[in-house]
Amino acid sequence: MGQLIDIFVGRQPIFNRDMEVIAYELLFRGNTQDNHAMIIGGDAASAQVMMNIFGEMGLTEVLGDHKGFINFTEGLLLKEYQPFFPREKIVIEVLEDVKVTPELIASLSKLKELGFIIALDDYVFNPKLLPLERFADIIKVEILAVGPKQLIEHSQRLKAQGIKLLAEKVETREQFEFCLKLGFDYFQGYFFARPKIIEGKRLQNNKLTTLALLSNVYNPDVDMHKLSDIIGKDIALSQKLLKFVAEISGAGANISSIHDAVLRFGLNRLKSWASMLVLSGVDDKPLELFTTSLVRAKFCELVGDKVGRLSKDSYFTVGLFSCLDAVMDTELSVLLEKLGLDVAVNSALLNQDGELGRVLSIVKGIELGKTDFSLPDNLSASEVSALYLQAMQFAESLDLS
Repeated sequence: MGQLIDIFVGRQPIFNRDMEVIAYELLFRGNTQDNHAMIIGGDAASAQVMMNIFGEMGLTEVLGDHKGFINFTEGLLLKEYQPFFPREKIVIEVLEDVKVTPELIASLSKLKELGFIIALDDYVFNPKLLPLERFADIIKVEILAVGPKQLIEHSQRLKAQGIKLLAEKVETREQFEFCLKLGFDYFQGYFFARPKIIEGKRLQNNKLTTLALLSNVYNPDVDMHKLSDIIGKDIALSQKLLKFVAEISGAGANISSIHDAVLRFGLNRLKSWASMLVLSGVDDKPLELFTTSLVRAKFCELVGDKVGRLSKDSYFTVGLFSCLDAVMDTELSVLLEKLGLDVAVNSALLNQDGELGRVLSIVKGIELGKTDFSLPDNLSASEVSALYLQAMQFAESLDLS
């Protein structure tokens, strides 16, 4: 089963005095259900934000023409290597819990020499952090933690040094107008906008399966059934193909199997798709969920071959996608809406209805060690056990590790 890669980054806008967005703070988020920072190691959170932005989503796609503020922990600031990101796009936020040491001062001095913009984050005018002010281009003042008297006193002092001031956690119009009168340059908080979650999801592709598809799709003696078999043995490829076919077929696609999807997609599209899969990169994947779905798929197919009322492909498809919700961490009903599967296949997956659903319930029962399920027509308990063993041997024989 393809490993799901989740990419979540919180993006909260930063405004100027004219209420125009001039930058975004980029925040680590673990999911879209809770729009708050997850408590993990600070170094890991900042590193994940950077790798998601630079390695996956793309800096321009996330920031556009704006700058991005990223939190830097003490651990990241003390790294000796030169930062890899563009200094014209990134503002380095020094977190409020850093310890002022000679090593930190040397690191900030080097970053300033390299031309990076430095901001002090969540600043509450702690005297211990005073030595850092000389490196700051921007100071982000946490106004909810600082009284009006301190705001007036320190804002004048810092403005006199040429430091830009950013009011953090502005939640009311009164707070905004007060900071505006004090000469604050930038503003951020729930009064303006909550962080927006930018997300991405994808299933990893199996390298061997993708390459096998590419080699076979360009074979002069191409066999569409063989292509269906290759795709059908990889849930990631199967799901991607079904999404494509559902999109080009429109509403009411009623796709009955992977082979049905392959025929609708057509050879020319398959060639282009396979080439793009290879060019875009392929990844290895863990096998635990994949093995489960493949055993289920083969078992359902073997039983379907014995019962003979529906196509073997439909049985295989039901087994293959029975683990899809676990892979995608999303409600199965939501996923199936996008795949355009046949009504009978959907009913089997969602409610274990009909003949397809009955077979699926059997294989799930076997996995749990149950013996009280009803047997398919004309099959004994020993025959069902033998078919399950055959399905396990089939999954093991693929050796896609």
